[in-house]
Amino acid sequence: MRDAQKLNIRRRSLLTAGLAAGTLASAGLFSPAMAAPATDGAPSGVDPHGWDEAGLPVNRGSGGSWTPAPEGFAGVASHGRDGTTGGAGGRLVHARTPEELRAFAKSPEALVVILHGTLEFIQYEKLTVTSNKSFLGAGAGVAVVNAGFKLVNVANIVFRNFTLRDSYIPGDFVGKRPDNDRDGIQMDTSTHVWVDHMHFTRLGDGLVDIRKDCDNVTLSWNVFSDHNKALGEGWTQNVITRVTLHHNWIRNTHQRNASLDNTAASHVYNNYLENISSYGMLGRNAALLLVEGNYFRDVRNPLHHQGPGGALVARDNVFEDCTGNTGQERGSAFHVPYSYDLTPTKAVPALVRAFGGPLAGTEPALRDVITVALDGTGDFASIRAAVGAIPANNPRAVTVLLQPGIYHEPAVIWGDRRNITLAGATGNAEDVILTNSEGVTLLVAADGSALRDLTVTSDTPQSGHVLLVTGIGVSRTNVAVLNGTSG
Repeated sequence: MRDAQKLNIRRRSLLTAGLAAGTLASAGLFSPAMAAPATDGAPSGVDPHGWDEAGLPVNRGSGGSWTPAPEGFAGVASHGRDGTTGGAGGRLVHARTPEELRAFAKSPEALVVILHGTLEFIQYEKLTVTSNKSFLGAGAGVAVVNAGFKLVNVANIVFRNFTLRDSYIPGDFVGKRPDNDRDGIQMDTSTHVWVDHMHFTRLGDGLVDIRKDCDNVTLSWNVFSDHNKALGEGWTQNVITRVTLHHNWIRNTHQRNASLDNTAASHVYNNYLENISSYGMLGRNAALLLVEGNYFRDVRNPLHHQGPGGALVARDNVFEDCTGNTGQERGSAFHVPYSYDLTPTKAVPALVRAFGGPLAGTEPALRDVITVALDGTGDFASIRAAVGAIPANNPRAVTVLLQPGIYHEPAVIWGDRRNITLAGATGNAEDVILTNSEGVTLLVAADGSALRDLTVTSDTPQSGHVLLVTGIGVSRTNVAVLNGTSG
């Protein structure tokens, strides 16, 4: 630290004792992320926040990641509120069906809503949320499928401990279809929002969009995966929004990781970004960014600021196997009005992998064959989702089998996904077409990969590669490589 903000930082006592990623397990920080009994002194059934009822750890249980209140701007007093408490003190209710969740979300009263099981919507729906709400997943494995949440001119909202997934429109990776506004959470002109220990994956548009003069937002200990656009902030020329992003794990995404436009203060610390194919953290225009203690691995253009004005102050970040922009500093840092725990950067990947996302984690189970189909009959509807469903450093071979169709997306077989065969299902290369609007359509970075029975091309002629192979020992069988209309 190089200025007075050093006084605002409370180091984790265990980590400052010299713990690094390799010694976290021996210190007991890698115990399974299971629900722990409440330790805040509130008797069972009386906890006004609903942590007990939902079976959530509190007071830094499970690796120190479960805080009883938000760290960051969501915890700062402003706009007539002392911080973010959600529906605490209001009625506690349980949602086991989409109908119940819809009704509770738009209810005018303060509510703590406990979600159970898998709540799957037949048609995509963006649920209207009113002020003073908490949405808490009960234990492990809670998911909302094919739906999202809309916050417009509201305040005091908490989301914790569940997954938002699978509203992806097959073939619309760029999210530009007129009927595709399928965000996980959309915030417009709203204040005091805390999103914590959530998993956002395979949605239609943005995973989380913070728009139109929102303020006092904290996103902490979340996982954002297997998607195009992760986190966007902006949609306004006003320099109002203050947002904190800490201890999030962003993996196998393409852009907006995050994109921060005209923020009065963006405090981005201790996040882990890996396997990102377009750009990582981007400040735009008048945005003020303080980016510290983040770990970037295999990220293209991991850190950058563009446009007039603004500032970028970067401290103690690690860039492993990254290419492109790594953050040329400009301007000076803003005052951070809260204290916070800063994890040593080298310990961030292990810590976030172990304790990020909902209870029981987000790591996929290994399968020998994963099918991809644009008609909904496969395991997934995009190549990126299929690759994301393969564990890092997979110990055995995996076949990603593509059903006939045109797959319009930038596809990547990451370097830590070895021994993958990407194959067309019919044996005819012309039946399975991979294409993209610009740049590389298919990047194969993993050693021992195999391509079979498919066509790789582009929407328009490109000056560079449409198929780029950087891995060792990559084989190709019956693969046609074209370049738009030029052949």
